Amino acid sequence: MNRAQRIYALHRLFHTHNQPVPRARIQDELECSQATVKRIIAEMRDMLGAPIVFDRDAGGYRYDPAAGAFELPGFWFNESELYAVLAAIQFLESTQPGLLQRPLQDLLKRLRLAVQDMGLNVDDLIHRVLLHPMRPRPVHPPVFEALAAGLLGSRKIRLLYHGPDKQTPSPRTIHPFRLLRYRDAWYLLAHCDQADDRRTFALDRIVEAQVLPEQANMPDNKTLDALMHDSFGIFLRNPDRTATLRFTGQAARWVESEVWHPDQSGAWCGEAYELRLPYGDQRELVMEILKYGPDIEVLEPEELRLAVRERILAAAKQYF
Repeated sequence: MNRAQRIYALHRLFHTHNQPVPRARIQDELECSQATVKRIIAEMRDMLGAPIVFDRDAGGYRYDPAAGAFELPGFWFNESELYAVLAAIQFLESTQPGLLQRPLQDLLKRLRLAVQDMGLNVDDLIHRVLLHPMRPRPVHPPVFEALAAGLLGSRKIRLLYHGPDKQTPSPRTIHPFRLLRYRDAWYLLAHCDQADDRRTFALDRIVEAQVLPEQANMPDNKTLDALMHDSFGIFLRNPDRTATLRFTGQAARWVESEVWHPDQSGAWCGEAYELRLPYGDQRELVMEILKYGPDIEVLEPEELRLAVRERILAAAKQYF
């Protein structure tokens, strides 16, 4: 152990024991000599203000109960925690380079110092953990920052939104619910005043965003959790239909282990695998079905089967 690891280990030892810890036990936990234990305790007292006292009757060290709860100042992690935090930051930055650079810059600096003090290599993690986004859709950083500020502050937001099916952007006033990272793209779940309904906004389609002073109307978390759980994909709509899909070939073996919906069910029928799942809005489900080509067949409902058939015939006209 290096110095920082021993300080962290001693701090954790005091927190997990309700009675004084003998010096011999501390030496075993910190893997060091008696002299090193005394030096670590002195450093924690002098440099970190740790209220460490020696209980002569019990023959051990502890945090002084009269001083109240004590926590190490700044960033103090063990090795696995440091790697977990750095991996999380790498994931955030991989969603779009530079998107969160400003708010994360100071945090990264302090984490690097903590890692160096523990004798670990920050860059080693970057080379060992690789995140490879598929077809990411970049978001304008000022838009992301405005949306995050409005969401966390529970404020209304005015958007200029250019939907993929519109020729020009349109103004919207929204009540933000949640930011969602879904299939390498950012989305905002919100209530739209213009539509007077829930809407899902793709962040890469937002041209401008301005936080308003008015308080946003927020649904309770339980209601929103239930809606997101029940909906299929990105469109927030209560499921009122059930799809039955038959997979064959390699697709059947892959899909057997996949979770398309929390309330799905599946079973093998000979060499085919049949998947049943609830859905409300069929748009994303149709796109998902088309990916499997001849290895999938929609058994029911008929309206979903017809929607897939129309898309296949329209695509075939491009080649015949």
